[in-house]
Amino acid sequence: MRLKYCKLPHGNFGDDLNVELWPALFPDLETKHPDTWLYGVGTILGGTQPEGPKVVLGSGCGYRGTPQLGSEWKVYWVRGPGTAKKCHLDPALGLGDAAVLWPPLQRERAPVQARIGLVPHHKSYDSFDWDTLARDAGLYPIDPRQSPQAVADAIASCERVLTESLHGAIFADALGVPWRATVLARRFNDFKWQDWLDTLGMKLHTAEVHVELKRELSTAKAIGNFLTRWVGGPDERNHLRPIRAANASDIERVRQDLINIAGETGSYVLSDPAVRARQQARMREACARFAAEHGLTFAG
Repeated sequence: MRLKYCKLPHGNFGDDLNVELWPALFPDLETKHPDTWLYGVGTILGGTQPEGPKVVLGSGCGYRGTPQLGSEWKVYWVRGPGTAKKCHLDPALGLGDAAVLWPPLQRERAPVQARIGLVPHHKSYDSFDWDTLARDAGLYPIDPRQSPQAVADAIASCERVLTESLHGAIFADALGVPWRATVLARRFNDFKWQDWLDTLGMKLHTAEVHVELKRELSTAKAIGNFLTRWVGGPDERNHLRPIRAANASDIERVRQDLINIAGETGSYVLSDPAVRARQQARMREACARFAAEHGLTFAG
């Protein structure tokens, strides 16, 4: 089978996990059904899709419009009930994000005392020097463009994590690391976060910095952001739109934001281990059914 996922030029650990996860669960995946696409981890349902049969093991929607899943699709489960609803599927198919089945997320960890990690979204990371700012705020920077194993190791070394990356939260939760959803830019996608959290019986509560930091900002973009701040809807986080490239005052304000957010120890969350265990058991049942129906070995 062929893996369908978002492959970015500089990498993104949540998307790149597909290359690690599925061969680990199905060792003979590449040798069977070469005309079939496997949709796994990622917000990849919707928009233009390749020709040929497709199977879905945990994918979500939230970008590129409403998915149209025709007769060439076989859905074993999706990321959450929100995706199931948009795809006109049985809500019971919203089992959760398949990343939690990755074996390295099931291990014991040994955190560094008082270490709090920061996992930006990959687009935020590309737009500003978050490594330096995180350190200046007393946080441990985690580059989302690293390999899944490197990110998992970094998160496992933390006592707590602030994360703008959804898979930063998913990794942390699976590893038992308390986490807090932290908005660093307007692009934060509430739908896909709540889609996942619904499978764990949790609600999304975010912390926000005052403004998105950008190394560079064109004059046209700055003017557009300025106007949108005043005429845009109140629920679109337009207040985060930058109206200039980050200056010393902006950087200091966000540094202080991060210090304050990190210090609110009662705001970190972690899902119920029993709920996580039931979720993973249901996913493994779906994987076993998928393997049986396609003549594959399931090693999970």
